[in-house]
Amino acid sequence: MVKHWLIDLIGHVSGFSETQLAQIEKSLPASRALIDLLERAKPMIEEAQKLYAEAEPLIHEAMKELQTVGPAAQILIDVIGHHVNNGGSPAEAVEAVRTALNGSIESVQDHSIDLQIRRVTVFGGTGFVGRRIVRHLSESGATVRVASRHPGQAEGDHVEQIAADAGDERSVEEAVAGSDAVVNAISLYVEHGSDTFRSVHVEAAARIASVARRSGARRLVHLSGIGADATSASPYIRNRGDGEAAVQAAFPGAVIIRPAVMFAPDDSFLKPILRLLRLLPAYPIFGDGRTRLQPAYADDVAEAIAQVLRQSKKPYPVYELAGPRVYSYEELLRIVARTAGLRPVLMRTPFALWDALAGVTEILPHPPLTRNQVELMQIDTTASDRLPGFRVLGISPRSLEQELEAMLKPSKPGTPDIATSS
Repeated sequence: MVKHWLIDLIGHVSGFSETQLAQIEKSLPASRALIDLLERAKPMIEEAQKLYAEAEPLIHEAMKELQTVGPAAQILIDVIGHHVNNGGSPAEAVEAVRTALNGSIESVQDHSIDLQIRRVTVFGGTGFVGRRIVRHLSESGATVRVASRHPGQAEGDHVEQIAADAGDERSVEEAVAGSDAVVNAISLYVEHGSDTFRSVHVEAAARIASVARRSGARRLVHLSGIGADATSASPYIRNRGDGEAAVQAAFPGAVIIRPAVMFAPDDSFLKPILRLLRLLPAYPIFGDGRTRLQPAYADDVAEAIAQVLRQSKKPYPVYELAGPRVYSYEELLRIVARTAGLRPVLMRTPFALWDALAGVTEILPHPPLTRNQVELMQIDTTASDRLPGFRVLGISPRSLEQELEAMLKPSKPGTPDIATSS
C-alpha cells in the first residue's frame, strides 16, 4: 500500500525508519482516516471549484437584482414587524406579506397601467410642501381637495378646501370619498397634547391609508423623509419609520416619498441660517460640522409627487429625493455665507448643548429649534444609490446655489429681503 503523504512527510523530516513510521501510522488512526476521506473527496472538491467558477458571474448578477428589489424587501420586513409589534396573528401577517408583495415588488417592474387621476385629496395641503403639491396637481388639470383642520380660501379653479381631522376616521372618509388618489403630507415636528409623533406619523398615517384603500383610491403617496428608521432611538425618526410600515400594511402598493431637507424662499432651513449669519458675531454649528446633507428644492419635491400620481406606469415603492450635491454642514454654511457676501466666524458646538437649547425653545408657539431637528443633524441625510429618485421621474433637481442666488436678489422696493426678513 502506498504510504500516506503525512507519514512520508514525517519520515522525510525526522529520518525515522520504515518500521518506526509504520508504528507511528498505526498510532494515528483518526488522522489516517481523515486523510483517506480527503483523498476520496478530492474529485468532489475539484468539481465544486468548477461549479463555483460557473456560478460566480451569476452571483454578481443576482446581487444587482437584489439591489433593485431591496427597497421592496425592506418594506416586507417592516410590514411583518408592524404586525408582530401590534399583536397581529400569523394568518394576518401572511396575508399582509402576500398583498404587500403584490403591491410593492411588482411595482419595481416596469408594467404600464391605465391610470386616470381626476380628483386628488391632499392631507396637509396647507403646509410648506403641501401647498406646492396642490399647485402642481391643479396646474396639471386635476381637481384637488385640500383637507386640513383649518381650511383656508381655495386658490385656483381646480382647488377646494374642506375641514378634516386625520385623527377621526369619519372625517377622513368624507375627505377621501370620490378621490382617485390620496396624498398624506401631514407632518409634526413638536409634540403638543394629543398630537404626538406616534398619533400623527403612525396612527393617522395608517388611518388615511386604510380609508384610501377601502374607498377605492388607485394611488396613495405618503410623505416621509430620508433618515426615517423604525429602529432609531429617536422618537421622531423611529415613528417616521414605523409610519412607513403602517402605511404599506394598510395600503399595499403605497408610494413612500423620502425627501432630504428642503429649501425654498419661505422655508425654515435656509431663511433662519441667513438671518442668523447676519446677526451673530459667531455662528454656532452643529457638532463638528461634518454631518452630510443633500438639500432638495421644495418645488422639485412637489413636482415629483405630482409626477408619481400622473405617470401611467406603476411607481416604485420608495423614492428618495435629494439635490444634485452633497455638502458637509460646515461647507453648506460657508457657501450660504459667501453667496450672501458674509464672512462668518463658525463656532463648533456640542450636540448636548443644542439638545438642551431645543428643549427650552420647544415651549414657544413657533420654536426656532426642535429636538428632532437636533437628532436629524446627527445623522447623514443623503439619498441612497440603491433607491430611485428625481432622475427616474425625468426631473433635474435644482441646486442650492442656483436657488440661493435667486432668493438673494434685491426685492421690489418696499419688500423685505429674505436675508433680513423675519
